[in-house]
Amino acid sequence: MTRLTMRQYRYQLFAWMAVYVALMLLEWPQVRHVESLPLKVVLALLPVLPMIAVLWLIARRVMSSDELEQRLYLLALSVATGILCALSLIGGFLAASHVIELGGDVLIWVFPLLSLCYGASHRWVSRRYGYSSCE
Repeated sequence: MTRLTMRQYRYQLFAWMAVYVALMLLEWPQVRHVESLPLKVVLALLPVLPMIAVLWLIARRVMSSDELEQRLYLLALSVATGILCALSLIGGFLAASHVIELGGDVLIWVFPLLSLCYGASHRWVSRRYGYSSCE
């Protein structure tokens, strides 16, 4: 597998995220107004496709990295997953006890929150190891 340079990775990531943002701005508001169930399902799941492409891009970057980078990715993902699990548990208990009202649409925020936690924890873990991830 050929290794992506940081420039190629960022370019492709930006392109997929631009597709996602465009879909969310142009297509997503129309979902609630569609009557046909099959069309509604297609429109509702359309923004998932660029996110799957982003996940594939991240996996490709991780698989083509060296052992230290893979360790940093794994540690950062572990920390981010732990943070997200704790926040989900807190939110779940608060919602179950009717302290806050959470609808099903809150699930849309799981992936972006995990990504933010991952980015912060990767920076933290990289600094602890004295590793600069910039190429």
